[in-house]
Amino acid sequence: MTDARIAEVARALANPSRVRLLRLLASQTECKGAEIFSELPLAQSTVSEHLKVLRDAGLVNSTPAGTGTAYCLAPGAISELSAALSDLLAECRSCRSSAC
Repeated sequence: MTDARIAEVARALANPSRVRLLRLLASQTECKGAEIFSELPLAQSTVSEHLKVLRDAGLVNSTPAGTGTAYCLAPGAISELSAALSDLLAECRSCRSSAC
């Protein structure tokens, strides 16, 4: 994962509501449509904007479902970010002790 890609994903995760949306999607057994909007105390337009940011960053997939849209977590980008951050930590020479 490039530095630019890490920054793109990090920007998408920089909002607590977006992290909450990811947690909601991760906890579901199937893709959710409009019911995801009732899971957060935000206006539907705000949730839609957050979902767009997450989709644009590759963290959420969306597919047409009847007259609406179904949303699912896209675990690939999260796995890539986790691996990139693990690599970064492994490269860190000054933080090898538990004192950091």
